[in-house]
Amino acid sequence: MPPPTEPGFAYAGPGEVCQRFTAALYSADTRRDAGPVDAYERAILYGSSTLAGQSPAAGRDGRWATWAEHRAYVDAVVEPFVDALQPADTTITARRAVRVTATPTGEDGWRGWTEHNLVDCNLRRGGPDGSGWRVAGYEIRQAGLR
Repeated sequence: MPPPTEPGFAYAGPGEVCQRFTAALYSADTRRDAGPVDAYERAILYGSSTLAGQSPAAGRDGRWATWAEHRAYVDAVVEPFVDALQPADTTITARRAVRVTATPTGEDGWRGWTEHNLVDCNLRRGGPDGSGWRVAGYEIRQAGLR
């Protein structure tokens, strides 16, 4: 079964797909989301059908209650990260990394810890997911808190 898609997005560049996936993954907003899993569901627009079928751990995010108390949203900045050890792309696989800086910010002026993470995206194209690039797997590496 093909994964969901974002209308009008071409899925042509693995770097842009990884950046959009990560931005969506960190897009939690207690003012509009029913829970933390909603951000994962937005991220799946850039994921493979296999990734879309997995149960996300995001649904068990212990920070959600605190964020909801402050009517918080996550302010995230996503930037490409050049990894010297990045393998060369093939016609069907690619790997990209992005740096994300994310701070939960409440309507009442409250600010949570700022996270600095690297997100490694393993991307594939072709097969049941279509001709465009899709995130087939990812790993979040914590780079620090402030």
